Amino acid sequence: MELIWLGHASIRLKGVSATLITDPFPPSLGISMAHREADIVTVSSSHPNHSDAWDLPGDPRVIDGPGEYEIGGYYIIGMATAPSGGSPDSSEVNTIFTVRAEGLTICHLGELVQTLTPGQAQQLNDPDVLIVPAGGGCTLDTSKAAELVNMLSPRIVVPVHYRVEGVSVDLGPVDAFLEQVGAAEAAPQSRLNLTATSLPREPRVVVLQRAGQ
Repeated sequence: MELIWLGHASIRLKGVSATLITDPFPPSLGISMAHREADIVTVSSSHPNHSDAWDLPGDPRVIDGPGEYEIGGYYIIGMATAPSGGSPDSSEVNTIFTVRAEGLTICHLGELVQTLTPGQAQQLNDPDVLIVPAGGGCTLDTSKAAELVNMLSPRIVVPVHYRVEGVSVDLGPVDAFLEQVGAAEAAPQSRLNLTATSLPREPRVVVLQRAGQ
């Protein structure tokens, strides 16, 4: 499985049988997506910066809410959490997607605004890869994000949704999150290639360069 970061909260998972993209964003965010083709798209929030699936080429299967789905060799579970966007009065939910494929479990927290209940955390416990919003602002602050990482005990942590040049959203840089999780020296890399047998024995933080940079 290959993971690359397209920007903001969008990750491309490229497996043997299909390609999945999380949380596609529009050009109005200030940056553009690369490698936009996908067979499956997950949308954690109806916010425009997380849900621009309809502009993707082709005819991908779009999953935009809680439930269980089996598509193209991917088994996907969507779990509803607190309203997205930081507004407790919102009727919208954030959906955390757990993707299982090729012997790997990858969890994308989406636009999570508050920590999980014990029951929710138990459902997500011990993912192989945890994709975490790391820039605060309209999502968890960095200390709560770090606490959640410790609670879920992933093998690999991939921070997303933080400040990069050109993005119009007011987010913090990734540095504060990296300090919270003890990975201040993590060197950015262009992609992450994984198999079920290549997972690290010790927890690891992987900072991905945005595709196209």
